[in-house]
Amino acid sequence: MFKTTRWKRLALQATLVAGLLPATSAFAQTIQVVPGDTLGNIAYKNQITVEQLKLANQLQSDMIMVGQTLYIPPRSTVYTVKAGDVLWKIAYNHGVSIQTIVNTNKLQTTEILIGQKLLIPKQEPVAETPAPAPAPKPEPDKPWVENTRYQVAKGDTPWTISIAHGIPFTEFLQANKLSESDYLQIGQIVTVPVHHIPKTETAGAKYGEYLDWFEAAQYLFPINATAKVTDFATGKSFMVKRTIGASHSDTEPLTSADSATIKSIWGGNFSWSIRPVIVEVDGRRLAASMSSMPHSIEYITDNAFDGHFDIHFPGSLRHKDNLIDPDHQAAIRIAAGK
Repeated sequence: MFKTTRWKRLALQATLVAGLLPATSAFAQTIQVVPGDTLGNIAYKNQITVEQLKLANQLQSDMIMVGQTLYIPPRSTVYTVKAGDVLWKIAYNHGVSIQTIVNTNKLQTTEILIGQKLLIPKQEPVAETPAPAPAPKPEPDKPWVENTRYQVAKGDTPWTISIAHGIPFTEFLQANKLSESDYLQIGQIVTVPVHHIPKTETAGAKYGEYLDWFEAAQYLFPINATAKVTDFATGKSFMVKRTIGASHSDTEPLTSADSATIKSIWGGNFSWSIRPVIVEVDGRRLAASMSSMPHSIEYITDNAFDGHFDIHFPGSLRHKDNLIDPDHQAAIRIAAGK
């Protein structure tokens, strides 16, 4: 092999060209190998090839060790150095900066060799969702949606963005034409629907607003929101948190004291029996229906309640058959004064 022309002889040309080149938008990181990792699955998870991963880490074989730190290069193409190549020419021809090639390949010198393989990061423009069309003028007392734009930050996923903005995960995916397996890029602009729910008249001070779950109530009482629940018949109140649930609210008592209050309302035992309730959240009073039997998944572990309970709203669905429960809907109408 023969060394190409030394970089220092072309310093002036390199300086001129480098000033014209765009900075790369590619994202690189390091990871630590954990049990079960292979070069193949690490490459797949990071959407690169095994060859690129080996090149970036100067690996001679496919063997890796638990605890080993690996550099994950940005998405790249592999370029083989030819006679007459110098870094500034390679950078210019690929539309990246010289420093990007140096950083991506962890080069200790600007000298390159004929036959040497280099990773050239792809210039991937940040995907931007087209500017949303102006929202139609809403009808009085009707919920309406405003599409806003959000720039993806490090650590963001479709799930975390949807939870942070109080919308269902599936709605975020649909708004951005994404699948559950799609990745987001740092700096990417995504659409986040914001739901505006006007206040509606109630039958009286003790009644709650009668709001459809899918159109309105789920946005007023999103996942991770806390609320005050008041039993319609006894007037006893307790605090809760919506921890999960899509077709209705899967809810947990905040504390063991709240669990004790729930048990007392249901006659000393948790039960599947249904009672009208008022859910108060962010200044809104919503007509709802609740059963108190703990079941399935729990997220709050120190509240003397092993699982979650169900709160239903107008139009919400039960788990077992994805149908409306007539008994819950009847209780909701009582809480709404209908």
